[in-house]
Amino acid sequence: MYLHGEIEVTAELLGRCNSVDLQVRSTALGRTVPVRLLTPRDWKPGGRRRWPVLYLLHGGDDGPECWTKHTDIAARALADDVLVVLPDGGRAGFYTQWRKPDQRGTTPDWPRFHLVELRELIERRYCGGSRRAIAGVSMGGYGALVYAARNPGLFAAVASYSGLVHTTRFGTPMLLRRYLYTVGERIGRMWGSRWTHRRAWLSNDPYRLADGLVGTPVYLAAGDGNRVAGDPPAPGDQLLERLIGPASRELAERLVELGSPALTSFGEGTHDWPSWQRALSRSWPFLVESLKCERNCI
Repeated sequence: MYLHGEIEVTAELLGRCNSVDLQVRSTALGRTVPVRLLTPRDWKPGGRRRWPVLYLLHGGDDGPECWTKHTDIAARALADDVLVVLPDGGRAGFYTQWRKPDQRGTTPDWPRFHLVELRELIERRYCGGSRRAIAGVSMGGYGALVYAARNPGLFAAVASYSGLVHTTRFGTPMLLRRYLYTVGERIGRMWGSRWTHRRAWLSNDPYRLADGLVGTPVYLAAGDGNRVAGDPPAPGDQLLERLIGPASRELAERLVELGSPALTSFGEGTHDWPSWQRALSRSWPFLVESLKCERNCI
């Protein structure tokens, strides 16, 4: 265990050759959260070499381990010499700065944790370089886009897989309210009332923040709610994707209007991991290309 600035870290080398699990005590969150690192070849903490970094954000009601459980990201990180960071984002943290305490009694500031505390930790102790990309699924796709839009130049590329990309679009506020309620949270504690805190809602909507994505390569993937042959049944996830798919297309159209078109992958698929594994595979060359200039740097 050691201290790094205002955060306390416990590191554990896992049995898998390229995984490290951290337990990070964060001032921004007022709690300890897990972070998993997937390391490239010849990586070692504290070394001189710096590696390009890909941050992968998980969805709601999930955690960092979902990426290694449901996708082949560990093998990809090893093969392409990328340091992959899988941070916790809370069961329903929504990668945002909360207005009031959540059900755990703290008022988390997820952007400060991810973009300041964790980023500095990765770059100072775990050999992360200054070339970064970010991607996420569902709630994580939302977070990736908001982080990139609010911090132009921080990330070389951003990808969203079935992300909630238009949170003030008709139907989406009710979806958010219902989801937060099912996990014991309240939307008012996160952004406030949709009507009395409209400015907060608009400032947390990726579609409304699209200007901040101009100049950053963007990849948007979403399904149409129809299950691909061979995928497991996902009835609830079909309905969810039928709301998310059109919103993703609207953001893509908005970026075209702004003169900064995104790469897109729209078609069959539901709000589930088989679709997201395919999206990861399709977007992987896009992500690696954005990071390649940092390879083999000293």
